Amino acid sequence: HLALQTRGFVILAGVSGTGKTWLAQAYADAVGAKCLVVPVAPNWTTNEDLLGYRNPLDGAYHHTAFSLFLKDAAAEYQRAVGEGTTPRPYHLVLDEMNLARVEYYFARFLSAMEIRARGGRAEIELGDERVPLTPNLRFIGTVNVDETTHGFADKVYDRAQLIELDAPRDILEEHLARLPYRDVVMDVWDAAHQVAPFAFRVLDEIAEYIEAAEELEVGWEELLDEQLLQKVLPKIRGTDTRLGEALERVARIAADRFPLTYTKANEMLERFRQHGFTSYF
Repeated sequence: HLALQTRGFVILAGVSGTGKTWLAQAYADAVGAKCLVVPVAPNWTTNEDLLGYRNPLDGAYHHTAFSLFLKDAAAEYQRAVGEGTTPRPYHLVLDEMNLARVEYYFARFLSAMEIRARGGRAEIELGDERVPLTPNLRFIGTVNVDETTHGFADKVYDRAQLIELDAPRDILEEHLARLPYRDVVMDVWDAAHQVAPFAFRVLDEIAEYIEAAEELEVGWEELLDEQLLQKVLPKIRGTDTRLGEALERVARIAADRFPLTYTKANEMLERFRQHGFTSYF
């Protein structure tokens, strides 16, 4: 709350599935903000990917959901100032914002936010129209840090408040409540989290999968075996020297109880021993 109030741009970082986007939306609901979630695409390279562009053939401006959101925020601010009331907050959530290079597609906003922070009039050009970057518009970016994402330049860190969200073991264990497979899942988490972290999303999907199969009268051990195979083992990949130990520990946990997981973990372990690299496929 303080980070967003003071700077207007907050980056929420953490392992996939820790609830970063959920937190941004829940906070917007709590403060009565209008919220727009924009998924960032890996092929974004220019400001136009976020803001839209003017068609040179017909002269018309092709808006995006965000450019319209930007205009709505400015109109709301001007209306509130005219009436002497408090403007409604507008929160833009850039989901997985570092799938593309932030300093490319977000360049105009980085400069405009610096002007706004100094008390100046910051504007964004949308074709022939200049839309003010009003104080009621704030930005939240969610980021995962792994081999599929880009790092940030210092100019991004300088203009944002960075908050790292963690998923501590005791909270994950509590999240599983008294489910019969809690201890097994946490044993697997202990074995894998240093090289293949997973959090609430994976736990929820495992629970939903097992619950959905209750009518089939299938035991939870068989279902958990399928879920460890489908949701956890694909995350164990790369050349990290700790991968071998992680796979060995998973294989020991799975032995005699989870045949699908045991077989696949040993296949991946053998691949790692031979090539110094492993993956699910």
